[in-house]
Amino acid sequence: MNPAPNGADSAADTSWRKTFRRLHGELTASEQRAGEYFEVHPEAAYRSISEVVADSEIGYGTIIRFCQKLGCKGFQEFKLLLVTDDAANDRSKEDQGDHPGSEAARRLKSDLSETLRLLDEEGLQRSAQQILGSRVTLVGGVASSAPLALSLAWKLCRIGIDARPSTEGYVMAVNATLLGEKDALVAISSSGATKDILHTAEVAKNQGATVIALTNFSSSPLSQLADTSLFTAATRDPIKAEIPSIIAGEAVLEMLLEKLLAIAPERRDHLIQSSRVVSDRKL
Repeated sequence: MNPAPNGADSAADTSWRKTFRRLHGELTASEQRAGEYFEVHPEAAYRSISEVVADSEIGYGTIIRFCQKLGCKGFQEFKLLLVTDDAANDRSKEDQGDHPGSEAARRLKSDLSETLRLLDEEGLQRSAQQILGSRVTLVGGVASSAPLALSLAWKLCRIGIDARPSTEGYVMAVNATLLGEKDALVAISSSGATKDILHTAEVAKNQGATVIALTNFSSSPLSQLADTSLFTAATRDPIKAEIPSIIAGEAVLEMLLEKLLAIAPERRDHLIQSSRVVSDRKL
């Protein structure tokens, strides 16, 4: 974190609210409004900047300038101040209940319930048809989305679909150059703004391939770029941003697999065949 301007306290030393109040007179009216918004809405720590802009009706540039004047590089770093603020932590503790793990259980249940509620049946149907109509399906995901990419590619292979996982940025982009009009890319990114995934999606689009997105944000750059999008509703803790829950994503993948088999029930035969060829590998 950059040193705070004008001697502002660092995040490690004090609540961001104290710094905000001390710098209040040096901020523009719109920047003051941004600070007041975050005071009232500490849950903004779990939102994307696009969602905050839409909810607060404060400009993107204003929010970035406000964060920088508090000594942060940008909104992502400021979210760490929000989530570690005493008031935000107190709210979290109140929700945890009396026994260990209750907060994790509540969050996972909420993520799964909301994801299934928001699941678009038409989008699921369209995604399944696009995959079934493709010669090759490239499945891309990096960092915390990599396990989902591997999981989907494995599921598709088990039912006889030529699916190829890719979890490293450079390799993924090169693989996308091999796609054509009869191919598809399933691009997985919780934020929908991962540079490697966006670049790969752009390459795939330029090659004429169909792009299917799995992301947490409907207004993300990835969902805007994709031909079809599927959405999760996983809670994003900025401190744990690199290890978000993949349960919501797995739920969508299971629903997609179910839809694929409903459209093409003959692929169950390949599922049986693929089980037989590895049956002797199990104890």
